[in-house]
Amino acid sequence: MATQAPIKVSAQTKERIHYLAALLGSSQASIVDAAIEEYAARHASELEAGLQRARQSLMSGPASEIAFLLDEDIAAVQRVSGRTKTPEET
Repeated sequence: MATQAPIKVSAQTKERIHYLAALLGSSQASIVDAAIEEYAARHASELEAGLQRARQSLMSGPASEIAFLLDEDIAAVQRVSGRTKTPEET
């Protein structure tokens, strides 16, 4: 069963979705669903690379996790946190 969860898009994008749905005789929700599905398929390798970076960060300890989440260099996070060693090195 579909649930409704609003997403924020620009007025121009909302208008494009509206016109596409009307031209195709479809719902706006199915236009957005199809667009997301197509985007994910076209960018599968980039998504996999991002998942791999996230997995590596999770396996490398808290400083690595924080660096990943903040999109910062791990050395900078370690410098601020005062921890310069990974858990495996202690």
